[in-house]
Amino acid sequence: MKNNVLNHQNSELKVIVLGLISAVLIGSATPFVGIYIIGAIVGVIALFLFLKIELNSKTAFLFVSLLLYVNVLRPFGGYKIISSGLDALLILLIVKHLFKNGVPKSKAFYLFCVTSFLLISFFQIFNDNIPSLEAGMQGFRKTSLAFILFYLGLLGFDSSDEVRKFVKKFSIISVPVLIFGIKQYFSISDLDRLFLEANNADIYTGMLFGKVRAVSIFAGSFHFGMFAAVLAILNMFLISTSRKLRGKFFYLILFSLSFMACYTSMTRTNLIALAVGILAYKILQMNLKVILMILPVVTIAMLSFFSYVSANYVNFLLSENSFIRMIGTIASFQEDTRLAGRSHGWETISHLIKEKPFIAYGTGSAGDTLQNLYEFQYHVTSHNFFLKILMETGVFGGFFIFVLFLSIFMILIRKTFNKPNNIHKKIASTSLAVFLIFLVNSLVGSTIETYPVSGFILLLLGIGISTYSDQTVQ
Repeated sequence: MKNNVLNHQNSELKVIVLGLISAVLIGSATPFVGIYIIGAIVGVIALFLFLKIELNSKTAFLFVSLLLYVNVLRPFGGYKIISSGLDALLILLIVKHLFKNGVPKSKAFYLFCVTSFLLISFFQIFNDNIPSLEAGMQGFRKTSLAFILFYLGLLGFDSSDEVRKFVKKFSIISVPVLIFGIKQYFSISDLDRLFLEANNADIYTGMLFGKVRAVSIFAGSFHFGMFAAVLAILNMFLISTSRKLRGKFFYLILFSLSFMACYTSMTRTNLIALAVGILAYKILQMNLKVILMILPVVTIAMLSFFSYVSANYVNFLLSENSFIRMIGTIASFQEDTRLAGRSHGWETISHLIKEKPFIAYGTGSAGDTLQNLYEFQYHVTSHNFFLKILMETGVFGGFFIFVLFLSIFMILIRKTFNKPNNIHKKIASTSLAVFLIFLVNSLVGSTIETYPVSGFILLLLGIGISTYSDQTVQ
């Protein structure tokens, strides 16, 4: 039995390694043999995989691994075609699964909300404000493509045991990404510069206090910081579900690594979101009576801390420690020039939404950096997920997102408080903590544009609201 398990794990590892090697080879070959030949090769491979692969937890891990590590190709070429190919293949597999197995009644409402939003977002590609089909497709990828992974989380898992195994493997394969990002904070090599130069952000955004923000293999420090914050919560879940002390110690190390990675991104919103996520996860593990007792204490402690920092923020700003200085800038947010620029964008986009609440301005009209590539009549960098949705898809798209998110929040709350302190409660608590990270970031950032990180978050939300059979955690 043990040998069978080991052989099965080895076969999974071989598939992942071969997939990653193939992605690197195809990306490296693109400049030499041409994009059309590469496209034909990828198409044949995708057709084979479409016929052979079924939607399940193993498929989820395979796609998450490939979507994560295909980012390695960003500075070298081949990233766009392979990433787009993976997205297209995943969509086809989801459609195949739904046609083959039907729509589960317990999940029909969520599928309806997501599908309705995606259809609205797709048709908004043809809005008069969108300058070209290419611009619209780019906008759709930025705004909506991440929701495809929500289907994967909702449909791909059958048991809590599968969920834990997936989280465990995802945490482990993410370690090199975290280490590479942390290394950038302390030392910049020629390889690091390639990733920094492939960054979507300008030099001003890519630095804080004269220090380069770590991006690891992602398109920006915001992506990396949120990725690390999510990994920290997942490692807390693994700590709490590990029976052996050495397992808890191992995941504690990975949690510390994730926390350090989030810090090296030097994205203040992600640090706040991570603090909220950690606090929420720990509180949600308690029973309701204990929560009601401890919540006032925690609230008073937080208010006292913020009051102290606000009164002494000048001393914090003058500190030579970057972390303390970041706390100072958070306390003096009203004087933060970066935030002031965002508030101007919020006012502009709010005015535009009132002008066209139903027709809206099309998918991509609030897409970060798209104004540098295409000439929109109306374009605003939203720095707020909800304003972005309203500007691009109008009140109809906003309605489906609001209903979807409210439903997810309510069911996660219900599952957290109505379940005993077992694996199901921990899965719901983890998803809710990750959701809070997403929501906190969404207040001052587009968030959804951090694909594939935003996709990973939506996948975890799909996992969190699903119902699983009881299985013993190994």
